[in-house]
Amino acid sequence: MRLLDAKPPKPPRKIGRYILIPLGVVIVVGIAFIAFRNFHEERAVSRFLTTLEAGNYREAYQLWQPSRTYSYEDFLNNWGERGDYGRIRSFRIVGSQSRRKASVIVFVTINDETPPCEFVVDRKTKGLAFSPF
Repeated sequence: MRLLDAKPPKPPRKIGRYILIPLGVVIVVGIAFIAFRNFHEERAVSRFLTTLEAGNYREAYQLWQPSRTYSYEDFLNNWGERGDYGRIRSFRIVGSQSRRKASVIVFVTINDETPPCEFVVDRKTKGLAFSPF
């Protein structure tokens, strides 16, 4: 057999180009969507707790976006230094769960206490509330 008589190489299969690559892209986008779909709500809770950690109770009260019946004194009773958690020294967002389309429940461990505290965050206004669930 001479050099010019050799069989031509088989062309590469196109299955990787037309099926595997788009499938991989869909999987990566799906995982990113699941991991980051509640990012803004978790960031609102993180900002609120960071403000409390710094001792800026007036600003934290505004971030809470309270109703008319929830006064600043009520807020201090819940979140001040004599509140349920005392002075906020550390927190860690454990997870979040979407509740319908309007709100998200964010689970946070505050000062390493268990069980985690649950916040309800309104998707539109980013206002916070205690979870009734």
